[in-house]
Amino acid sequence: MSLHTRKLVLITVWFFTSPLFSAQKSFPLNATPEEFAKWQTETRALLSDLLFNGVPPEEVPFEATFGKSEMRENYELTELSFFDRAGHRTTGLLARPLKPGGEKLPLVIACHGHDGDAYDVFDPESMYFYGDYLAKKGYIVFAPNIEHEYLEGITKTIHWGLLPKKVNFPWMGQRVWMVKRAIDFLLTQPGIDPEKIGIVGLSNGSMTSMFASAFDPRIKLTVCSGSLIMYERMWHRELIHCRCQYIPRMEGVLDYYDVFALIAPRALVIQNGLKDPIFPIHSAVKAFTFIRRAYVIAGAQDQVILDVHEGAHQFQMDVPSAWFARVLPIPEQSRPVR
Repeated sequence: MSLHTRKLVLITVWFFTSPLFSAQKSFPLNATPEEFAKWQTETRALLSDLLFNGVPPEEVPFEATFGKSEMRENYELTELSFFDRAGHRTTGLLARPLKPGGEKLPLVIACHGHDGDAYDVFDPESMYFYGDYLAKKGYIVFAPNIEHEYLEGITKTIHWGLLPKKVNFPWMGQRVWMVKRAIDFLLTQPGIDPEKIGIVGLSNGSMTSMFASAFDPRIKLTVCSGSLIMYERMWHRELIHCRCQYIPRMEGVLDYYDVFALIAPRALVIQNGLKDPIFPIHSAVKAFTFIRRAYVIAGAQDQVILDVHEGAHQFQMDVPSAWFARVLPIPEQSRPVR
């Protein structure tokens, strides 16, 4: 190896592994409830700027179309497409219970992870099975397609290339906007309770859920599985995470626990596996100490939980199911009869 090559390797390794200093805009751990609320207001505006690289996209008419439908156990599954912004359509699958009982029902946005799609969310054998589970329980569930081919500006090296220094419209911001406009559209449809909106995801779907809930206070329950990590660990030590989750201007400004802190005092379930090789449990536990502190300051320590299971990078339903039942209860008459 030549001297020039060795220098290049050392520079590259330093670029990826150099630790960050504390995020400049993190919430003060000793904040009063009033100071924390002020931080949330200011930081939510900052997050919007980071996600969209400035002003959010213009809201355009949905021009929604419903495609083919199929009957599943206790629910009907229908293709849905709508404009989330000029020139870009969000596609996905909408599940409605077959016997809703005439009541307004909770809405859940169910986000798949990498290499998945909306159909995987309604496949009981998939790692993203939670959409099928909740739809069978009687929830209205929408699963948007958020994989790379549904985003703008994705390159072939997105999985492993250098951390991008500039992205015109950050890919995570695109996903958050798709979720936001999905909620906007679905609230124009009959039978949905606007006070009972939840979001759930695993892996990249979990990251999307975190950012979407931090941005949109209408979401009352957030369930994030397999994504909790310290920012420095994710981007400067692991070297394995897809760059589609990277927001260039967030570097050194906010940590991921700050994004979760924007969800307080709303209900939040964070789930991680003891054997998860992608999101190490010790980093998750460290990040959760900050998140729990945010909830304590907000006077809502009973509204957040770290659910640690024995598995790896996978979703387990036991604890989330109980939180869905408590925070987003389904009217008795709309529950499926077995």
